[in-house]
Amino acid sequence: MDESTPPAGTGHAGTAPPPAATPPLRRLGAAFMGMAVRRLGNTKVEDVALAVGYFLLFWLLDAVNFAAFGNLKVEALASAWPAIALLGCVGVVFRRTAPAAMAWMCGLAAVGLLLAGHAGCFVLMFEFFFSLVLFGSPRAAALASRAAWVVTAVLVVAAFASFRDAGLTVVAGLLGVITFLTPVEWAGNLRKAILLAESESARADAVHEAAAQRLLAERNAHDLSLEQERQHMARELHDVISARLSAIALQSGAALHAAKAAPAGSPGTALLRQIRQESVAGLEELNAMIRLLHSGAASEAPGRIAELEPLVGRHRSAGLELSFSNGMPDGGRHLPLPVQTTVYRVAAESLANAARHAPGQPVAVSLAAVRKDEAGTPQQQPATPAQSQDRTPSPPPAMELVLTVSSELPAHQPAASPGTGTGIPSMQFRAAHAGGTLTAGPESGQWKVLLRLPLPGPAPQAPAGTVNTNEGLHA
Repeated sequence: MDESTPPAGTGHAGTAPPPAATPPLRRLGAAFMGMAVRRLGNTKVEDVALAVGYFLLFWLLDAVNFAAFGNLKVEALASAWPAIALLGCVGVVFRRTAPAAMAWMCGLAAVGLLLAGHAGCFVLMFEFFFSLVLFGSPRAAALASRAAWVVTAVLVVAAFASFRDAGLTVVAGLLGVITFLTPVEWAGNLRKAILLAESESARADAVHEAAAQRLLAERNAHDLSLEQERQHMARELHDVISARLSAIALQSGAALHAAKAAPAGSPGTALLRQIRQESVAGLEELNAMIRLLHSGAASEAPGRIAELEPLVGRHRSAGLELSFSNGMPDGGRHLPLPVQTTVYRVAAESLANAARHAPGQPVAVSLAAVRKDEAGTPQQQPATPAQSQDRTPSPPPAMELVLTVSSELPAHQPAASPGTGTGIPSMQFRAAHAGGTLTAGPESGQWKVLLRLPLPGPAPQAPAGTVNTNEGLHA
């Protein structure tokens, strides 16, 4: 043999020899090795029950001697049909988790039962095509569908060529339709229904996600609109109201400077000084509101219980007949800032309403800490001395802060004031935000505003005296 001629089967230099054909048993082993252990854990109980049912059916067919094609029977395999049937039933268990292994096992078992003369081969052929079309890959399902038509046609042609009998040919056709085409059509419809359901589920998820994104976009647009509105309000407040308050503060300061020659305690000088103080305080609060609108971050609102007396003094300077008493321990300075701010804002709004709606009428403001049962909750009956000895000490009574602002109702209804109608709702909102309640309305010839706020913890001991600023009332 010429040395230049390569030996048979070696191929050309630099190229790998073609792979040898994989035998069926090796393919079956590869299919088994390809099954992941965690996928085997997903085996359905109904698949195991179906496999057991198939094996019992095979046993019943053998018991009634229901045989397959007798001329194909191999005696060596006839006695081994239980082992062959067991192989096919194990393949049924793996039909969801490993369709390729199922195809090999059920296919080999069906051929083995056919050669053993057992009618169970038709059952395994039915399961082979059904499971492969339903659970196999799209390519495997398509191949199984085409193979079913081919096998049916071959079976009909073979029956006619072998027996030359129309009746047997029809029986062979019916057998092929029932064994091969029916499971393919049935499984194909189920597969389409499953794919359609998955598609609809994915579509519903996409629609839900799109709706969520649209809602998020709408919220972002709403937040942006609110931010733009806040910026616009801040600019308007700064350019209009702030400018006017600044002008009032400057003009009142200039008037005070021009009135240096007047006595320090004259009514005109005191009134100008009061106007300047109010305008400067209002300008500071307005600037705080402008900063709040610009940044969107909450800031500490001014207003404390200690500022109630200066507030009362300013209203008295304006000619309001006003009495004020503060019965809070430590004057209420120990209370949390939100509680103090609520008390101050409600008192300020109530005094402003009294001056606007009942001018010239006396106004009384009182602040006290009372027990809740004194505020309307029924008190318990006192215990006897014997009961007192047996009972454990009761917890300290719950206390609440009560602010009362009352004014005489005018005999004649004054002319309509330019109010906005938001004073009482605003006070009620502040009270509810602080955990309390607020009522406002006529009562016994008076207009009474009553604020109740819970006090945190046990109430401290009241001081020896109560602050009372009733003296110095102005007519």
